[in-house]
Amino acid sequence: MKIVENLMHSRTENFSEEKILSECREYFSSETEKTAETGEKFINYFLRNSSSEGVLFKTIKEITADINISHQTLTKVLKTLESKEIIYRRNGIIGLWKE
Repeated sequence: MKIVENLMHSRTENFSEEKILSECREYFSSETEKTAETGEKFINYFLRNSSSEGVLFKTIKEITADINISHQTLTKVLKTLESKEIIYRRNGIIGLWKE
């Protein structure tokens, strides 16, 4: 039971959904409306589907199919989030940088 409590506490301590959404809205405010919408759509998808450690085990192809967006737009969103150090990408995973 203690392990579960620590994992739940760790998740809320490492990243706040509201803070991430707020930061992403700020980063995408200078982008096109479509890119900003896709960015928010992706972040919501990420937060719903990532592990408690903030890691998403999905390929770009799987994500584009799941949330019905183009590969090119998702790639742009991911590159923006990566450059702002919100996420990192490694062989088949997308992870959230810890605060």
